[in-house]
Amino acid sequence: MIDDAWAFKSALEQARAIAARQVKPSELVALYYERIGRIDPELNAYVLLTRELAESQAAASEKRVTRGEQLGLLDGVPVSIKETAALAGYRNSLGSRVFEKSIAQVDSFAIGRLKDEGAVILGKTNAPEFGTRPITEGPMFPPARNPVDVSRTAGGSSGGAAAAVAAGLCALSHGGDGGGSIRIPASCCGVVGLKPSRGRISSGPLLGEDWAGLATSGVIARTVADVALGLDAMSGHLPGDPYWAEIPEPFLRAAERKPATLRIGWTIDAPTPVEPEVAASVESVAAELARLGHRVKRVTPDLGGFRPLIQILAVTAVGALPITNPELLDPLNRRMLEVAPRSTAVDYLKALIELHQQARQLIATWDEIDVLLTPTLTYPAPRIGAIGQDVNTASDEFLDWLSFTHPFNCTGQPAISLPLATSNAGLPIGVQLVGRPRDEYSILSLGAQLEATLKPQARASRLQPR
Repeated sequence: MIDDAWAFKSALEQARAIAARQVKPSELVALYYERIGRIDPELNAYVLLTRELAESQAAASEKRVTRGEQLGLLDGVPVSIKETAALAGYRNSLGSRVFEKSIAQVDSFAIGRLKDEGAVILGKTNAPEFGTRPITEGPMFPPARNPVDVSRTAGGSSGGAAAAVAAGLCALSHGGDGGGSIRIPASCCGVVGLKPSRGRISSGPLLGEDWAGLATSGVIARTVADVALGLDAMSGHLPGDPYWAEIPEPFLRAAERKPATLRIGWTIDAPTPVEPEVAASVESVAAELARLGHRVKRVTPDLGGFRPLIQILAVTAVGALPITNPELLDPLNRRMLEVAPRSTAVDYLKALIELHQQARQLIATWDEIDVLLTPTLTYPAPRIGAIGQDVNTASDEFLDWLSFTHPFNCTGQPAISLPLATSNAGLPIGVQLVGRPRDEYSILSLGAQLEATLKPQARASRLQPR
């Protein structure tokens, strides 16, 4: 078997090594499955392994390399996909016991694109039911644990995806983000998480839009270049999509070039207190950006107005599902299913109109800046079971924690969480960059510059080879 260090090499390094015949996809697959079998019982990052599929995809990739054929962007690179995504021929549960016997007939668009680009799918990662919790704790699977500290949550709803990347159980993870569900676990686990622009990755062919356009597929990885590569692999749209964003150039190029001098606004202002260590981390990054020559100033955008609106959209999304046995649901989703009928079509439309009006007001902040710098979360990863246990207070607890993530699902702007700081307790602190609409390029270039300058250390060190 190849050296264990290969498990922590970037997806980009692996893709290039495969193309150069320095390593075989089958060797990487064997390495990752060995690590999954040894490490994952403690973490619960994966909830379904697709070994037969992975081995056939690895073999196909090796044939393409041998024949000198054109290779995909992720040809032979082992990846994971989120349980809530559709993978044709496999369980399509949405993380719920209600749908645990459902089998996907087609791939989600992002998953189909990963296949087209030669990625090797190791399995599906842990997620809470319907992705409605920002922690990966639900009735169907054991909680996803944080590789940095297994008493802590991996975050959610793409918690298994972030844990898998942080623990060296795949090269790159597909995730989904409707209120922060890529950036939250990336921040908790000390990895990079990118939520793309609305319409950058199609929600088809099963959905026209997801959570009124708030939710999108995205990427979790160990480096900024890798999330850019993953976005290149997954991006695109289908005819008839309600939203789409054109792609003027590959995203990886942006992660490989120095950014222009940018106008950067920073804020730590939220409707709830921000933990001092988190606030200090953002102030430190702001000072570093000024040292690098960017024009930095503090700004005070209003991030609090979306809270009641995203709640209505989440509740009605659950209410629209074909659920016939609600007794199987997570208590929070059961409550949402019960109250959903109280929202009329008129209520829903009013909420959507107000959301778009508020989005225009928030996006106007970018008339004076190019990038917004914020904390990703108001505090680092809590202990498993520490929040969201009481359905009467769960929503407020969650939205307080997510004060800086969910507004940008409402505006549809691209946002990236970077692992640039660590708490005194040794927990990762994520710092978020938010770009103007459809401008992933600026935050990728800036994120790569910060990554190179601040050189964040791997947080799951106890799982890395010595």
